[in-house]
Amino acid sequence: MDSLSQIVLGAAVGEVLLGRKIGNRAQLLGAIGGTIPDLDILFNGFFSDPIAQLHIHRGYSHSMFVHLLLALPFAWLSWKWLKDKITFRQSYLAWYLFFLTHTLLDCCTTYGTQLFLPFTDFLVGFNTISVIDPLWTLPFLLTLLVCLFIRREKPLRMKWAKAGLIYSSLYMLMTLVNKWQVHRQFQNELDRQGIAATTLSTTPTMLNNLLWAGIALTQDSLFVAEYSLLQSDKTIEWVGFARNEHLLANHPAKKEIESLKWFSQGFYFVEESETGLRFFLVKWGRMDFSQTEASKAFVFHWKIDREGAGWKARPVEPSFGEEEFKLALQQLWGRIKNKK
Repeated sequence: MDSLSQIVLGAAVGEVLLGRKIGNRAQLLGAIGGTIPDLDILFNGFFSDPIAQLHIHRGYSHSMFVHLLLALPFAWLSWKWLKDKITFRQSYLAWYLFFLTHTLLDCCTTYGTQLFLPFTDFLVGFNTISVIDPLWTLPFLLTLLVCLFIRREKPLRMKWAKAGLIYSSLYMLMTLVNKWQVHRQFQNELDRQGIAATTLSTTPTMLNNLLWAGIALTQDSLFVAEYSLLQSDKTIEWVGFARNEHLLANHPAKKEIESLKWFSQGFYFVEESETGLRFFLVKWGRMDFSQTEASKAFVFHWKIDREGAGWKARPVEPSFGEEEFKLALQQLWGRIKNKK
């Protein structure tokens, strides 16, 4: 998830594990530990190839096995600083959980997390919560801020910390219930409309857990749609795109294409362009719910073009100004309320 959410979760873990022993420093250590795995983005500066950067983020820094080693130096430093108050074992357990809970939270989003490296680069993504969800983060943050103003010896402090963890856990449970409801509705509508989907993915849209995207694969097409839990009309409007797999067969940019396929987790389609191919990675659904033209519905996509003697894959990432951002939020809120 976003950096603030990871900081809040790490601080909460630190508070529950070490708050009674070291006070506010427990949240400080947890906040640092909740940030460290995402520092993998700093390595992007060493790799100009955007395909390589795909493999780095949420890679080894997010592996539950790498965390066993990564926690050692941080645990040792914390223990040396606070050894009159905590043991090395307590410090190590805290740091390992800072890292592991960060990764497990990321696994709940759609991006994909390489949890089991170095044994497999399988992308774990449960697709239950948006990468930014203020209703999960802000109340959770509030409970921790209250803790900072209560003495560590007071039982009330631990009650507030546990209340934050309970709230965040119940919210996560709600996202599972929501996913079950919308997944069933998407599947029912596929069946009713005679779309013979072999695979169906459902994921929440940005900033909320009410509006969900459905992505369905058939033998030769990909269908996308949105469904809001606030809809009174349960009908779902699917938009189809030809997958055009034949355009990828024996393509010279095999390495780049295989990486994009891996990252897409199978949810992609391609189109020809004047200079090569457009690869639409759609596991998040449409960015613009009103569009049926691929390059407008999926404004973030990849171009695979000839470059010199070879081929290069580059992401298309349009910049959004203040007005565009406001319009996107208005469209999102309108669609949540089922104003299509």
